[in-house]
Amino acid sequence: MALINHQISMRLETAARKALRLNGRGGLYGVIDADYIDRIGRAFTVLVAAVSPYYRDGSVEDKAKIDSFLEKYLYLGDTDTPKEDYSSGVQEAAEELRKLVDELN
Repeated sequence: MALINHQISMRLETAARKALRLNGRGGLYGVIDADYIDRIGRAFTVLVAAVSPYYRDGSVEDKAKIDSFLEKYLYLGDTDTPKEDYSSGVQEAAEELRKLVDELN
C-alpha cells in the first residue's frame, strides 16, 4: 500500500480533530491520525467520521452540503487512486473540511 507525504496527512488530521473537537491524536481507534491517512484509500473514512455529527444534527440544507462534499472526495476511499491525485485530494479536502465545519457551526 502506497504512502503519501506525512505533512499533507497532518493537515487532514488537524481539520478532522477540530471538526470532532478531539484534543489528541489517534481518535476513533486510530482513524483520526496522519499515520492512518498516509495510506492511499483511507482519507475518505476520516472525512465521513469528521462530518458524521454534523450530518446527524443537521438541517436538510446542511445534509445536502455534506453529501456534496463527500461525493466530491469519494475517490479518496479508492486504494487504486494515483499517489499524486490522492495527495492533492487530501490537501484540498482538509481545506474544504475546515470551511464546511465553519459553515455548519
